[in-house]
Amino acid sequence: MITFYTAGAPSVALSDNALCSELTRTAGWIDVFEPTREEEEALELALGINVPTRQEMQAIELSSRLYQEDGILFLTATVLTGATTSNPESSAITFILAGEKLVTLRYADPAAFAAFRARREANPNRYQTSYQFLAGLIDAIIERVADILEGAGADLDQISLRVFDRPVSGLEHASRNPLSRTPRGKARKARQRDFVAILTHIGAASDLVSRARESLVSFVRLMTFFREVRKEEVAARDALVHSKTVVADLGSLSDHAGFLASKVGFLLDATLGMINNEQNAIIKILSVGALVFLPPTLVAGIYGMNFEVMPELRWIYGYPFALSLMVLAAVLPYLFFRRKGWL
Repeated sequence: MITFYTAGAPSVALSDNALCSELTRTAGWIDVFEPTREEEEALELALGINVPTRQEMQAIELSSRLYQEDGILFLTATVLTGATTSNPESSAITFILAGEKLVTLRYADPAAFAAFRARREANPNRYQTSYQFLAGLIDAIIERVADILEGAGADLDQISLRVFDRPVSGLEHASRNPLSRTPRGKARKARQRDFVAILTHIGAASDLVSRARESLVSFVRLMTFFREVRKEEVAARDALVHSKTVVADLGSLSDHAGFLASKVGFLLDATLGMINNEQNAIIKILSVGALVFLPPTLVAGIYGMNFEVMPELRWIYGYPFALSLMVLAAVLPYLFFRRKGWL
């Protein structure tokens, strides 16, 4: 689908490829979304350029994503899409500056484009030139990334509360599980389930932040390249002045994204440490249990030996004495551990 935006007029979607040349002459911004081969050919004929393929847009090399041919700029950057879903993606979008026209070629529909279209439709005279359209689109994308990072930061704050507020959270969740026999068992099972959910949320936040950083880095490269190749052009003077603010915003957001990435790493280490503490507590209980029953086992082993000369064998109180000794041998270590605070 190809949509044409002319200053002071509503947008027009291309319904017939034969009208592409006529609509291209007056348009300042041409938005190309998932074009068919016929639409690509009609646009290439109208503009006199070769539209990059989807494979060329996804090239990793900087020289393949940012280049100039015959005075026409081809700028490809990565934009985060689906940030509010469980499966965010990074999609390549190409900005083509051909004279007084801006062409955006994309195979995804970022929320920033919808926001910019709504802003432009509310005031059709606000954007007059291709540079103004480019600046408006990049501003919308940066604002969207800022919102995404703000939401990711709020999610990480909630995860932090869940990680470090373990006793209250555990007891709250434990009351929902009637299968556990004791409150301590309920709390432990609830904590185990909660840690699994926390790890899932941390993984989702990490993926979101890393994709946002990737998008910011790509736009830093784009703006650096744009300023370098258009620094002598008079028509781009206002856009170059605005680009300084854009670069500063990108730098601030990149720093914030780096902070969030470090916070994700900290929360991951903290969660794994909590899980390790839970496992150590279980091992400690098993170890103490084995140590508590070791002395009674020793007593039983002694009196289970088949020797003829054992005074307690013919003693009328021998059996109660052995039982009492085993109970005492089990209780004394237990009381000792409780006194030391190991249980």
